[in-house]
Amino acid sequence: MKESYAYKPVQFFFIANLITWAAWLIAAYFSYQQGGGSNGLISILELVGLFGPFGAALLMIFTSNSTELKQNFYDRLLNLKLIKLSSIPAIFFIIPAAVVISVLISYLFFGQSLDQLTIAKAAPFTAGLIPIPLMLFGAALIEELGWKGYGVDSLRGKRTFFTATLIYAALWALWHIPLFFINNYYHNILIKTNPLFALNFIVSVFPAAFIINWLWYKNNGNIITAVLFHAAANFQGVLQMGQVAKCIETIVLIVIAIIIVSLNKKIFFEKFPAQIGYFGQDASG
Repeated sequence: MKESYAYKPVQFFFIANLITWAAWLIAAYFSYQQGGGSNGLISILELVGLFGPFGAALLMIFTSNSTELKQNFYDRLLNLKLIKLSSIPAIFFIIPAAVVISVLISYLFFGQSLDQLTIAKAAPFTAGLIPIPLMLFGAALIEELGWKGYGVDSLRGKRTFFTATLIYAALWALWHIPLFFINNYYHNILIKTNPLFALNFIVSVFPAAFIINWLWYKNNGNIITAVLFHAAANFQGVLQMGQVAKCIETIVLIVIAIIIVSLNKKIFFEKFPAQIGYFGQDASG
């Protein structure tokens, strides 16, 4: 099967960031108005921003005149047979394991409480009128429909998967920046508490990108695998986990990502043809 469509990463990431940054910066403006602005309006703007990558993906796919590209998107979204049973433990347990390890280290060496592993009685941040659990899962779903529906594919054609993932991680981190300016949003609270905690969030995006992209590739590009892993990462937001443990977790994830890359060199370092839906002869690595 020969490639009949040329991916357009510059157009995709420009459109995705244009939609997201515009909506979230407007939300940031209203969040500082007298009385905190309109929660309803801020929530709508936050949702619009979330749809940036997905909207860009839909635009790129459905204006492509490529039936193959459209069918491949549907297949990778709806065909659960692409998911390998051997990947399920990694999808669901890498993040919880990293959280437990990080909290234990923070307890043993930094005197932090083990209560960090319990669910917070009150939400530590706001998401406007949107319930926190819905926001956490919905964000994962909407983001990955864009990132894995088109974005990462668009980066991997003429470069190794390692380089493509590194570029994606940087762009993914950049995409989050406006959230640091929305008053009382999670990212905003980080930067108000300690700028190093905000920096830690940015750094944590890089190992997370390598892990999630590996799972996505290993499962033949199935988008749901990325959604589930991303959701597991987001749901740390309901725990009482402190920022010291979060910083430790970033180190844990970096170690996990290094191990994954070292054990899957064929996936990350061999070049492959720019084909729609191509995930190698042996995606298991």
